[in-house]
Amino acid sequence: MSVVGVVLAAGESRRMGKLKALLPFGKRTVIEQVIHNFSQANLDSVAVVLGHRAQEIAAVVERLPVQILYNARYREGMTSSVQVALRHIAPVPEAYLFALVDQPHLGHEPVQHVLEAFMTQTPTKGLVIPTYQGKRGHPIILSCKYRHEVLALGPQQGLNLVTRGHPEDTLEIPLADDFILQDMDYPEEYEAVLKRWQQRISAS
Repeated sequence: MSVVGVVLAAGESRRMGKLKALLPFGKRTVIEQVIHNFSQANLDSVAVVLGHRAQEIAAVVERLPVQILYNARYREGMTSSVQVALRHIAPVPEAYLFALVDQPHLGHEPVQHVLEAFMTQTPTKGLVIPTYQGKRGHPIILSCKYRHEVLALGPQQGLNLVTRGHPEDTLEIPLADDFILQDMDYPEEYEAVLKRWQQRISAS
């Protein structure tokens, strides 16, 4: 089954005060690390959705094997970026794996776990979502069967109308690490995530 990885990187980073995608993260920037994590999983291809200060980010990632998409309506929120990916990735894959740009610390393991769960389950579930102690995190897989339903969402409607709207077609994957719940909205969260990630790298 064909699955395309999509990095959602169009936000304004207002709470961070700096552009999250281009913050340093080890030897790479945040967005480069997320793309690196994707490159180690068995995805068919990778796309990045940009919006705020798109040209600055594009200058960093255009040398990488990714498709760059632009969301002119990025101020409307994350759903608008998901819709850009669903409209413009061609040919339409069997599923999309969506990840947040501010989760560079995940590594490739959660990505691969979610991907393998989607590939190997019988019967196939259209939504695959990782959890930690019952709380949902990212990355998530969305089957193309929900493409038109997501595209029909209005500006004020969140993606959770779809991801929580089909419990009978949803597979939750319990994982042992709370990294899937953590993102980096504020400078202190960035520092904490980076420190924890560096400690893990040093111990491995």
